[in-house]
Amino acid sequence: MKRLKKPTSINPLFFTFFFFLKQYLCLHPDYEACVPKSCSENGPNISYPFFIQGLQNSSCGYPGLELNCTNGSPILRISNNDFRVENIDYERRYLRLQTTVILPNHTVACPWNIQNLTLDPNRFLIDNVTTTKLVFISNCSDNLNASLDRYRIRSCGRIGKMLVMLANDTNLRTVDETCGNVSRIGTLPVELGGGEVVIDGGNYAEVVERGFTMRWLAADCGPCRDSGGRCGFNNTSFEFRCFCRDRPHWLSCKPDEVHKDASNQFPSKTQFMGSHEIIKNQELRSASHR
Repeated sequence: MKRLKKPTSINPLFFTFFFFLKQYLCLHPDYEACVPKSCSENGPNISYPFFIQGLQNSSCGYPGLELNCTNGSPILRISNNDFRVENIDYERRYLRLQTTVILPNHTVACPWNIQNLTLDPNRFLIDNVTTTKLVFISNCSDNLNASLDRYRIRSCGRIGKMLVMLANDTNLRTVDETCGNVSRIGTLPVELGGGEVVIDGGNYAEVVERGFTMRWLAADCGPCRDSGGRCGFNNTSFEFRCFCRDRPHWLSCKPDEVHKDASNQFPSKTQFMGSHEIIKNQELRSASHR
């Protein structure tokens, strides 16, 4: 009589392996939805606090920081002005913008559609030390003297002359007095530093093309990103979320950080300005050692 063989026991590690394999392969939909995207092969990767409409869920970014892809470039709209996003530094929380008045082939269109740029102080900050404003003035009469004619934008033609100058240019008052019923159509942030003494219709395009740097205010993504998560936002509860492989967490995918107070991740304007000054001082020290 044959003896029956005992059933082969299965090593518990076998089940453990497949459990973790399933956990790894079955990713949470919020985590999958917030993979970084770009508008073109050479464009910047877009992730929290920004998101691309039509390519990413709104939960992948901060409210009001949506971007649109136009001609292969990410576009940020502020106060009805469109800006190309040239670069994003997620570590230091700043982005470099260029007005769409500068066309992709580096020619300058007549800036008829520029409007005053009004920033939400709860979203963006501009360094007023390195950044100043250009003023665009339309509907000026034909009776311009030689000192003011230099400010005329040639690409706009001679009908309804448009002038451009810095907001602190002493000739701005002369324009008001000379042109009569003028219309200031808008202002645009610019960064100086090219040795310009006066900005006028002849050199303003070079200054505008440099763009300007702006910093954003939003919850810190660092702890989530460093733990392997993808940052996002709950638009219903208006709270930051860290989208992890298994599920959303408060701040991080690390178990010991999940239950921390998420409100600490939203810096106040005072806290942000403090970090802004630290960053600026670091940059100045770095430049002085070059």
